[in-house]
Amino acid sequence: MKYIAIWFVTTILIIAPSFAKSSGAESYRVMRYTESFPPYYFEEGSSQTGIVKDVFAALANETGDTFEYILLPYKRALYNFEIGKIDIEPMSNPVWRKHSAVLGVYSIPFAVSEQIILYNSKYYRPVNLPEDLLGKTVGTVMGYTYPVYGPYFADGRIKAHPLSNENKLIKMLLAGRLHQSIMNKDFALYRIKTEHLKDQLIISEPCNMVDMMIRFHPSKKDAIPKFNKAISKLLKDGTIKKIYDQYR
Repeated sequence: MKYIAIWFVTTILIIAPSFAKSSGAESYRVMRYTESFPPYYFEEGSSQTGIVKDVFAALANETGDTFEYILLPYKRALYNFEIGKIDIEPMSNPVWRKHSAVLGVYSIPFAVSEQIILYNSKYYRPVNLPEDLLGKTVGTVMGYTYPVYGPYFADGRIKAHPLSNENKLIKMLLAGRLHQSIMNKDFALYRIKTEHLKDQLIISEPCNMVDMMIRFHPSKKDAIPKFNKAISKLLKDGTIKKIYDQYR
């Protein structure tokens, strides 16, 4: 009987932590755009998961939560967040959503989004200040904001050449029809890595950096402490860095 009691107590001690984790677990609806944007999102049905799903899989291991990805066009996805049909925008920043009808509440940062200048290597020139590109044409993405270069585009000191997405900018760079474009660093690194373009394209130092956070609908604000705890652990043990590095 003594050994049975010891076994019972030991079993309770073993399962108690996992029970404590799962007992507070919830299911969240996560925003997922229909538009592919590697390495963050890949096309529906792709064998590749992408940074967002990889990070949230790691978070699920810590919190015990489950995530349902709601696939919608960009603007409709944002609207569904505002009306409470989506609980989480997985990568965001308050600056990006300051005009939203529902501002949301945010986790601590888990990564940084960086804007860089991507060059056709034949036309590369070091750029330290926007003034180094006066009179030049720079590829941009329609609808994006450019905190550093925006004023120069607005008054014409630098000419913006807007296209609908980063894929088209890279195509123009490779064809020599653009000499430089501003875009997301992770996107550029992924394209260079997977298409072996390191001899044709050169990445500048970051010209703008924004913290990436998880944006929660206000109805889910009570989840923030457990997510912050999980993010802190994943940053400390290097899990998030490993996720990003595999796509770079």
